[in-house]
Order: sequence, then C-alpha cells, then structure tokens
Amino acid sequence: MNLKTIFKRLILLDFSLFVLVIIGFSFESEVVIKFNEIIPMPDFFILIAVIWLLAYFVNLLLLYKFKSIGKQMYLFMYIIGFVLALLGGPNASDPWMYVLDGIEMSIAGALLVLLYFTPIKKEFNK
Repeated sequence: MNLKTIFKRLILLDFSLFVLVIIGFSFESEVVIKFNEIIPMPDFFILIAVIWLLAYFVNLLLLYKFKSIGKQMYLFMYIIGFVLALLGGPNASDPWMYVLDGIEMSIAGALLVLLYFTPIKKEFNK
C-alpha cells in the first residue's frame, strides 16, 4: 500500500475519532457527569479549547492536502494539546471514551512519525 494513502487514511481516522469523542460527551454516564461538575472549568479555558479544536481540524485539512505549513502546525498543535490537557485539571470519562482517546493519541503519534521520519516528509517540501 502506498505511504501517501496510509497517511491520508490516518488523517481521516484521526478526524473521525475526534468527532466520535465530541459526540461521545453527550452519552456519558451520570456518575462521570457528576464527577466532572465538581471541578468547573473556567470560561476562558473552554474558549481556548474550542479555538484549539477548530485550528486542529484546519490543520488536519492542511495535512491531508500536503501543505507545508501543516507539518509545522501539527507539531505545534500537538504540544498545545498536551498543555491544554495538563491545565484542564482532573476529569473522568467512561471506559469506551478512554479507549477512543487512547486510539486517537496513538494515531497522533503515528502521524508525527510519518511526518518527520519517513519519505512522506518530502511531500510537504513541494
């Protein structure tokens, strides 16, 4: 299978999992919802997270089209995502949401490896 095809499918899978995780928040159990309500998030943090999420979706589109800015932006968005996760405080999730999040993180790692350590990196120099 072609490396470009694998890369594009990983991007589509990453996008799909992000959408599933967002939809999954509306199906969380009552126990998880009550736990997460104990520690409220500030409004500015939610605004920053929404802006990050929109930028992440734009970045996936740039990666899919092999735009050179997408490569640098992905690493930047990846690091900012970690910082936001650390600043977000404790939260709970259902087991299936935890699994989806773990798969999404694995795909993000695979995309980083493909972007920087495989011949696909040459596609972004064109």
